[in-house]
Amino acid sequence: MYYLNQTEYPTVPYPHDLDHGGVPVGRGNVANAACGPCCACMVVNNLTFARLTLPEALRLSGEVGANRDVGTDLSILGPAVARCYGLTYANSYDIADALACLAAGGMVIANPGGDRDGKVGLFTHGGHYIVLVSAEDGELTILDPALSEARFAEEGRRGRVRISYPFVYAPVETVREECVRPWPSYHLFKRKK
Repeated sequence: MYYLNQTEYPTVPYPHDLDHGGVPVGRGNVANAACGPCCACMVVNNLTFARLTLPEALRLSGEVGANRDVGTDLSILGPAVARCYGLTYANSYDIADALACLAAGGMVIANPGGDRDGKVGLFTHGGHYIVLVSAEDGELTILDPALSEARFAEEGRRGRVRISYPFVYAPVETVREECVRPWPSYHLFKRKK
């Protein structure tokens, strides 16, 4: 299984939030903001015989304008990736659609929202993308592009997932609760038939 950890690239630039003057110095890099392109690489490299490199994903994000706001807009980058690599793309707010995509052999980029209502976000404090790989017995197998032991040792996160690097395992219901967003929670990718 191909895995890409964004935290290994703190010196690789990823300009974003361009419509608002960019981000503060030190925040416009892969480690801080390119979870979306990293997830796109994992989806393409695991679902197809093609190879999407991180530099190619960053370039594509810029070309299609997916980096115009903070981070990456997967509603823009997702369809472009699907077109370029022979995949289908859809998005949804419903975990049932994500589970159906996984059951059909696809992969899902999920968008957990972070801290809210006094509760610490499991995968992020502010916004993040993770890849859902499979579901079995009420548990999701996840590739988190910012995975580290310290990430899930934090107060409010400790004990809520299992880790067997590079995989994170979390209950379906937990991921559903984390992905309640005012924009699409799930970006669904499948091979074209």
